[in-house]
Amino acid sequence: MLECLVEGEISDRILAADRGLQYGDGLFETMAILHGQPRFWQAHMDRLAAGCERLGLPVTPQAILFREVQTVSAGQQNCVVKIIITRGTSGRGYAPGFPVNTNRIVCSYAWPVDPGNLVETGIRTRICTLRLGLQPALAGLKHLNRLEQVLARAEWNDKAIHEGILLDPEDHVISAISSNIFLVSGDSLLTPRMDRCGVRGVMRAQILKAFKSRCQQRRITLDMLPEADEVFVCNAVRGIFPVTRIDHWEYSIGPVTREVQKWLRDRVSPPVGSN
Repeated sequence: MLECLVEGEISDRILAADRGLQYGDGLFETMAILHGQPRFWQAHMDRLAAGCERLGLPVTPQAILFREVQTVSAGQQNCVVKIIITRGTSGRGYAPGFPVNTNRIVCSYAWPVDPGNLVETGIRTRICTLRLGLQPALAGLKHLNRLEQVLARAEWNDKAIHEGILLDPEDHVISAISSNIFLVSGDSLLTPRMDRCGVRGVMRAQILKAFKSRCQQRRITLDMLPEADEVFVCNAVRGIFPVTRIDHWEYSIGPVTREVQKWLRDRVSPPVGSN
């Protein structure tokens, strides 16, 4: 079931001239609503505010967004809410125009089910052919242009493959298509730097904070993948999934991955049926 507000009014329509539609000119946040409450709310708001500052967009007051998130998720114990902020409408052409009148869209979606209990048994992944472009001005942002991810996900139809691993043009590991990636070496957690491309995920940030003394952000090369003791991916909605295979490299689900999963479970009990 989809509930949607546009500028606070019940609607699922935006103007064709909206710059989010025309140019991907905007940002979005996708968050888990668990037991009627948004998980990592402040982290999502902080990232959205930082993205708005980088793109020169006015920041919507948190009180307004929180009220609208509560409205679209009302009556649902567990669901997913997406907030979209666009630059709104302007004349034809790339020039953004002033003043900026943003457009705000808030929608809820049903909670995704994990029928294979993959959070416990792990997922298989592949390295994508598509390479992420380097653009430091947009690095880390959850901006609306996700065409690289769309093309990467179109590379396979095998249902046994659950995620794709994205590299940059220099073959550095950056992330998975819809999640961030961590490699485990001994007791240490390694995750790619996000200064040239990729999305700084909210779950990634929470893990970096919680396991600060054991985490490193660095350039991760392909030859580091077969050397990893464990691999897992993380997403603000779906949580933390062990990786059991990347192409021909296989991994065991080890104690560090389980430790990070337990850390997340201890923060918020999982919703019924989500595994």
